Amino acid sequence: MIKVLIVDDEPKLREGLRALIPWEELGYTVVATAANGLQAQEKYHIFYPELIVVDIRMPGMDGLELIGELREEGSTSHVLILSGHADFEYAKRAISYRIDGYLLKPVDEEELINYLEELRVTIAQEDRFSRWNEEEPARNRESLLRTLLQPSTAEEGENDPVKQAAALGLKSDRVEVILLELLAPAGGSEEGERAVKAAVEQYFGSSEERMFFTMPPYIGFLLQEPLPGKQEQERLMEELASLICREGYNFSAATGGPVAGPEEAAQSFQVARELLRRAFFYRKGILISADLSGMLFPGVAEAYTEEGQDAESRLMLAVETGSRAAIEPLVDTICAELLAAGSEEQQIKDTFVRILSTVLARLEPVYPEIRSNAAKHSPPIGELYHSHYLADLQEQAVNFMAEIADQMSSGSKGNEIKKITELINRRYNENLKLETLSELFNYNSAYLGKMFKNTTGEYFNTYVDKVRIEKAKQFLAQGMKVYEVAEKVGYMNPDYFNAKFRKYVGLSPSSFRKNI
Repeated sequence: MIKVLIVDDEPKLREGLRALIPWEELGYTVVATAANGLQAQEKYHIFYPELIVVDIRMPGMDGLELIGELREEGSTSHVLILSGHADFEYAKRAISYRIDGYLLKPVDEEELINYLEELRVTIAQEDRFSRWNEEEPARNRESLLRTLLQPSTAEEGENDPVKQAAALGLKSDRVEVILLELLAPAGGSEEGERAVKAAVEQYFGSSEERMFFTMPPYIGFLLQEPLPGKQEQERLMEELASLICREGYNFSAATGGPVAGPEEAAQSFQVARELLRRAFFYRKGILISADLSGMLFPGVAEAYTEEGQDAESRLMLAVETGSRAAIEPLVDTICAELLAAGSEEQQIKDTFVRILSTVLARLEPVYPEIRSNAAKHSPPIGELYHSHYLADLQEQAVNFMAEIADQMSSGSKGNEIKKITELINRRYNENLKLETLSELFNYNSAYLGKMFKNTTGEYFNTYVDKVRIEKAKQFLAQGMKVYEVAEKVGYMNPDYFNAKFRKYVGLSPSSFRKNI
């Protein structure tokens, strides 16, 4: 609100102006009134109003004398003169005191309101200009710091880091750059981001040991006293989290490590920036450093696979059979394999989006409601692309597939043999193994095989063969060639398919097709 002082020797006029004008609606607040120039001078030095509405003729010190005194003191307050006399000489003197308006009594309400609306715009512009001037030294300092953090162009003799450091008053033997990248929440705005940056700058920027800077998309500090150890790093992260997370944002932070003097600050900045570009692969909530111990997977995990059955296939089987407990370790294994192969962030995200999409595509023909049910309880698969950390991506993928696995197991809990026979009838063309399924169901393979034989009357492999042969009959009846049918039902060797077909049908596939 713009502060207003009303000065007039007539009490009714003073109070009338206070009550007549909708000051608050217009962006003003009347902080005081005065009956003469001397009172007004005293109250001016208490409230420092941006606008003075003053009568031109008063006993003792009149309005023009008051304004003259205040102008000599350096006051820049805006002034509206009230007068019951259309006195040209007064008007001329008023102009010399930089008066904003001259109103005759009785005051016309509409005319005064027009003045107030115009002045509000003028005062707002002046306020912005004043703030700009106040911030100018800080902007110049930050500009110098940004230049220092850029690689020097020695050939042209520009951006000399020694000169930049001297201009900034940096004398430390060792400095360190801490770099932050803000992670906006869904629906985050530029205004919200500015508020976060302002909060961080206000908290840290005034310290002599920490020089705040912005270098989009990053913000950061140049520390003239590098962080001495892990405890101090953790404390800094806690302070940053308390400022940033309470605004609904998250962040990644990296240190470029100490360097020998401010002249080498650009080197620390470059290291921190490269680490932030790899933040996806580090644990959340840590100050990332060149020490690889902070990585999510410091080494390559032992692959949870067996011959002929890769982790992706096992993961899909785990989801399809409702084997919830097997999902997380398989997701971990896939991540470890991708990292061991040197996969980048985008490749890892693409892989998991493909796996989840394939799971839905495999199940949808048999369970049409599976996609809509998953959508009710889990974010869209595309949300994986917005994961800031590998740990977040893993958690999202596990939760999504666990939700589907729960749907697959509902209503048939404990009936593992039924799940297996249904799976065989859907996936007869795949390399299904009893050993794999026994691990998914957490059974000894021999015990599960015995359960399967007792329930179905067939050994597992025999049951698979018979399902395949029945499907082969259907494809042969459709006129497909023998080698095509062999591949379609899961036999990569046509001769092996011929032998199996003869065993269970009593004649070759070709003869069977001729006799249809």
